[in-house]
Amino acid sequence: MVKNNQFSKMLMIGAVLIGLIFAVVLCVQRYHVEEQSQTIEQAMDYDAVVVMARNDGYDLDTALKKCKEAGVTSFTIYDATLNKLTQRGEMSLITKLGMELYYPQFNIVGGTYDYYLIGKPKDKKDIYFDEVIADLQSRLGSDKVQVIDNPQYRIAGLHGVMPGLGEVNLGILSADANTIAERGFHVILRPTNYSDPEPKQIDGFFNRIDKIKNVSGVMFVGKEVMGYTPVASQRREMLEYTADQMKQRHIPFYMIEAVNQLQYNTQDGMYDLAGLLDYDTARTYAMAKEELEKISPEEAAMRYYISDLERNCRVNLYPLYKKPLHGMNLTETNLSYISIVSQKLKDRGYTLGQATIMPPYYPNRILLALVAAAAACGFVFTLNLLLPLSNRLNYILLVLAVLFGVGGAMVAKGALFLQLMAIGCAVSSPTAAILLLLDIWRKKNITKKLSYWYVIRDGAIGLACAVAIAMIGGIFIAAMLGNIRFFMEFDFYRGVKLTFLLPLLLVAVGYLRRFPLFGHRIASTDDFKKFVADFLRIPIKMGTLIAIGALGFAAYIFIGRSGHTAGVSVPGAEVAMRRLLENVMYARPREKEFLIGHPAFFLMVAAMYRRWPQIIHFLMVMATTIGVGSMVETFAHIRTPFIMSFIRGINGWVTGMIIGIILIVALAVIQYMTSWLGKQVDSHD
Repeated sequence: MVKNNQFSKMLMIGAVLIGLIFAVVLCVQRYHVEEQSQTIEQAMDYDAVVVMARNDGYDLDTALKKCKEAGVTSFTIYDATLNKLTQRGEMSLITKLGMELYYPQFNIVGGTYDYYLIGKPKDKKDIYFDEVIADLQSRLGSDKVQVIDNPQYRIAGLHGVMPGLGEVNLGILSADANTIAERGFHVILRPTNYSDPEPKQIDGFFNRIDKIKNVSGVMFVGKEVMGYTPVASQRREMLEYTADQMKQRHIPFYMIEAVNQLQYNTQDGMYDLAGLLDYDTARTYAMAKEELEKISPEEAAMRYYISDLERNCRVNLYPLYKKPLHGMNLTETNLSYISIVSQKLKDRGYTLGQATIMPPYYPNRILLALVAAAAACGFVFTLNLLLPLSNRLNYILLVLAVLFGVGGAMVAKGALFLQLMAIGCAVSSPTAAILLLLDIWRKKNITKKLSYWYVIRDGAIGLACAVAIAMIGGIFIAAMLGNIRFFMEFDFYRGVKLTFLLPLLLVAVGYLRRFPLFGHRIASTDDFKKFVADFLRIPIKMGTLIAIGALGFAAYIFIGRSGHTAGVSVPGAEVAMRRLLENVMYARPREKEFLIGHPAFFLMVAAMYRRWPQIIHFLMVMATTIGVGSMVETFAHIRTPFIMSFIRGINGWVTGMIIGIILIVALAVIQYMTSWLGKQVDSHD
């Protein structure tokens, strides 16, 4: 090993610590931005609520009053259809034959239209007819929809075929929307796009919006956002037109979170529109109706509550149970779980109302460049822990690292550079934390077993040091990725599984360069070849196979449960434990930390101090790496507020330390009892 590199390593440490100061400044700025977004909008489907309430015997005012008491602040309203209007009795839709047989007084005999739409008499107010005709003409064309002159009734002739004609999305009717607004609720509009949108159609939609009060946002329905066109050459222009209309009216874009909780339910043009709006967007959590039916109201409430806390969701869109709970009607059943969410959010300090939109924050580019340069110096430091280099070579690498960090931060426009830097931090900081501590303990001349008191003392101190070093990496990640695109997950941290595995591999390599395993210490290529050859000649016994199988199953759980594409389900007992921790702690710690990694740290120290077999020490080092690696990766979830990620890491450290100490105390008691029983048996022989 090259040992003459202490000065260059001190330079690296100094660069990292200076960069840490700037990273903390960026994290404080990020914290203040996140604290501005503390209002949650609680929404339900207006039509569904009206139908449910009527079935339960409530009039409209009573039903809406109950909704307000439960914490509902908004209602969504969709495009009208002819079927909906006729079912509600607002209009009549009759065939040509029906017109001739049953309405001869209209004097429309032998008409040329397929259907006739009849509104209210002209001497009565009709709040729907004019808007419905305008929508039909916009959707179907003026040649297929004509108003027929009649002295008594409002009548229009339609060309079309049922049942499709009855289900054509018309538009959002201002009268229905204002019914919501007049009762003190916000209105969330849920329109569909036009089949071949033109500016005049977009104008028609937004002119309608101008008649509606208390519009809080737009949440598009279907596979496309409004303005998206299949004609590629016109697409940008049409989306810009839609964005300009929304900007003029200060109407944000509400985007529904994807089922896997990563980014959003895909709609053509949605990301382009969000960018054109300067990310004037809000993340919406909307549970599928099928999923709601499988879980209790209490569990449903926790899912909404956690989505607001941990994933920057600022709009809750609630589905409805189809069956009531025992002792409740359907309205009471559905409002009960919304009430739970509302109370929990208020207790946490949130307010209920129109969703607050996170400002378009980007970190200062100079500070970002300094942080990136310091992070790159940290990568070189970790490299030296794995493969010590000379001072001269380190100086060259440091210059290149600074140029890479500063140049990338100042020049790169996309997210790739920041994602690469974050992956580097997520890999290097836990690796450095473990290898640095191993170097300290390797220098100790432990010739006899040390007491469990020393295990607890040095384990607690060592774990605190490991957590602090790993936390530095997490703060660097939180600072570099802290911008609006990552907050709202238009960009996101990639390579989650990779950053769980790489620290394990690197620590394993570093371990084998420091400690003998199976009688080998790897300091050169020849040592590695000899280690592999001897490792492959190890005799396999049934117990070994069982151990390998257990380790393989643990690895499957470990890898499969990380990221957003996990195929490993969460057991019910674990869900119950999570809910308990979420209710009693500000931020629930991660199981990989407080149940695996941090307790294993104490066992790692015990393996050295109590002179256990080397293989146990190696396995505990690997388990410890899982804990500190998980803590760093927590900060890569940028949608989670920084302060929550920070407290989550602290909670995991404290809880894991307590469990680890209890584990060591239990081992000491068991050993003492075993020794005492052994002496008792010997005394009777």
